[in-house]
Amino acid sequence: MHLPARALAGNLVWTRYGGVWAVFAVEPAVYAWLSRHDQLDLHRRTRAALVSTGGETLLLSLCAPLAPAELTARMSAGAVPLDAWRTLCRLAGEAACDLDPTERHLFLAAELPAGPVAWTARSVAGSTIAGFAGAFGLPPGPVRAGERARRGEQADHLRRRLELLLPVRPATAGEVAWIYRSALLRGLGQPAPQPDVPAVGGPALVALADALLQEGGDPADVDRPRHRRYLRVETEAGVAYQALLALSGMPHRFTFPGGGGEWLVAAEQCPFPVDWGVRIRPVPNQAAQATARRQARQLRSQVGEYAGDPAGAPPGLADAIDDLGHLRAELAANPADAELRVTTAFAVSAPTLARLEERAAALQARYAAGEYQLHRPTGGQLGLLTALLPGSPLRTPATDYVHHLLAGDLAAGMPFGAADLGDPQGMLLGYCPDAGTFRPVLFDPAYGPSVNRSGSLGAFGALGSGKSYFAKLAVHATLARGGQVVVLDRTPSAEYARLAPVLPGRAQVVSLARAGGVCLDPLTAFAGEDRVSVTLAFLTLVTGAAPGGLQGLALAEAVEKVAARRDGNLDGVLEELERAAPADPHAEQAWRILRHARRNPLARFAFGPGDPVALDADYLVFHAPGLSLPDREVALREHLAQHLLPDQVLSQALLYLVAAVARAVAFADPRRFGAALFDEAWCLTSSLQGRALLLDGIRDGRKHNAAIWLLSQHPDDLGDDQLAHLLGPRFAFRQSAQAAPAALHFVGVEPSDEAVGFLTAAPEGACFFRDVRDRVGRLQVLASMIPELHAAFDTNPVAQVPAAGPGAA
Repeated sequence: MHLPARALAGNLVWTRYGGVWAVFAVEPAVYAWLSRHDQLDLHRRTRAALVSTGGETLLLSLCAPLAPAELTARMSAGAVPLDAWRTLCRLAGEAACDLDPTERHLFLAAELPAGPVAWTARSVAGSTIAGFAGAFGLPPGPVRAGERARRGEQADHLRRRLELLLPVRPATAGEVAWIYRSALLRGLGQPAPQPDVPAVGGPALVALADALLQEGGDPADVDRPRHRRYLRVETEAGVAYQALLALSGMPHRFTFPGGGGEWLVAAEQCPFPVDWGVRIRPVPNQAAQATARRQARQLRSQVGEYAGDPAGAPPGLADAIDDLGHLRAELAANPADAELRVTTAFAVSAPTLARLEERAAALQARYAAGEYQLHRPTGGQLGLLTALLPGSPLRTPATDYVHHLLAGDLAAGMPFGAADLGDPQGMLLGYCPDAGTFRPVLFDPAYGPSVNRSGSLGAFGALGSGKSYFAKLAVHATLARGGQVVVLDRTPSAEYARLAPVLPGRAQVVSLARAGGVCLDPLTAFAGEDRVSVTLAFLTLVTGAAPGGLQGLALAEAVEKVAARRDGNLDGVLEELERAAPADPHAEQAWRILRHARRNPLARFAFGPGDPVALDADYLVFHAPGLSLPDREVALREHLAQHLLPDQVLSQALLYLVAAVARAVAFADPRRFGAALFDEAWCLTSSLQGRALLLDGIRDGRKHNAAIWLLSQHPDDLGDDQLAHLLGPRFAFRQSAQAAPAALHFVGVEPSDEAVGFLTAAPEGACFFRDVRDRVGRLQVLASMIPELHAAFDTNPVAQVPAAGPGAA
């Protein structure tokens, strides 16, 4: 096979036919769950991009296998090489051999304008010389530096226009070479693109097309069908079979969004890899209007031919007249718009002909459900294959399957939509069910701060939905990549504390349920401005004083005086209030309340002579099961919160204090990513002080290479959207029908029947995921591949109790 390219340099392709093409890689848009506003905005930008190319264009979408070695390399990017992380990467690579992961690459290739006559003459001469050289077995000559510079300026000009509309970048020569090579290696596990290759030419370019192609296959092929509408491709990597299908029929009317549109992004939902390409040849507006007028006259003249027929004109004639009327109206209303002559081809492959026939039939059936017809031309398989290569001329049979569309009609097919979630590095968190093939989702909790985005996350879901399991996976991944995690564990079963033996790094569990020298006095645990602010917030919660009232003012004055002393502590605050009590009744009131609270056994963790806790472990857990917290509904209602019991008041204050310590530890070393995890986040957001603490932590997290992780059962536990808008990654697990709209709002998904239905019936570990780049899709979290971790992460009591034997009573 001869490639249409004679030289590749960067994203430029010099063809054997005198033209030069520029190839751009397009970042996929996660389309399935966009809001209607965002869908229309993407349609507008896509339409404008299709108009701006000007010349012949090829839109190309390739679903490529993701090699296990490539998957593990991406997981390891930016990680500290710890043994625990190497183990995770190795297990993920082994699993990938069975899961067949894929990824989708989108490209836009456009033919550059011919330019002055001298340019055209040089290009034609170069192509002619290359043709003669090939005929005599000689390599084609190199492209001159001057021509490369001129064509590079043209490509940059086009890139700048496209960048205003779509996230594009110039493809590398390695990626362009991969496009050509992957066309011959479908079904054989084609290698991943090579983004760092500057140029490809000579023998390396010729080697890309080293394959034997047989239209209709070989008589010795097993399960060879009678119609023989397939392509047999034999390379040194093996033999595979391809079926090329062309879009032959479209519905006369479809609506966008939904309603039969989005026919290109629909290929993502097939349970096997599907590649497709769209060849576009624009016709200028004036020429298109003239052709449409001529065709309209011809069609209307045919109406009179059926005047004497009782049955009248056929319905198809009226439809054609209406379509032409719509086309003429659109062209007249948009003088800058052009008519696009579009050929769309799909490619599927398989290692056997039996499987190939199944996949081709399944693809045709999927599109037939939306009134789109796909046809497999006999004897035209090779022609459709070459039509999917940048720089190839459009010949039969591709020219037989032309649809006349406007840019808006083609944009409705969503050519740049795909299912693509997660981070470019990190743990293998799960896969995206929006794609029919296994589309892995990587997640790196530290990725957000590294790209100047918030790493703080929120995860909400009903009991048993899988949010806690996800959080433990994130904890393990953070520690395995060299980070630090601080957890506030309120569960009586010590759900997070019992993870300490199985997690990497050094662990420390600080239990507030047992006495024994533990001291969290904020005046000794904090320094700087936090020493005063945290102490004052803690004492304000204990006393119930209004921060702006006279009692709050008396507290502030006492705290500031004690904080000025190097050895100050909470007992010193009580002494200061006691000295001020005779002259200040508000100071006396605060002193009496604090003196009474100090007698409570829980108060020993903040008041008293205990030594400060050493907070330098990799995994630090504050286990606080004995806190007597009010119900969520009571805590969130101010008029009910005034009637809390003393134990409940002190418990809320201690919870705030522990959260402040956790945040301080996570933010201590900006050179190392740290996270503070708070399960049942409503316990903190129900108070002004706790909410302010979380807000400050989320806002400052990026600057300190740290993050706040909030988990709870209902998104309304955040109080309002202010906290949610500051979060980076967001997860919405299974919810009740009443809570589903709030959860969908949290991740930015419109509450459609489909979205609500998924969320209310989601299996364990399934959720909506909004990643740090604001892309939204469905995610299925995978169970840990390490058995001991899975057993420690699982909180299902049935799973933790050994099954009874046959003789058990």
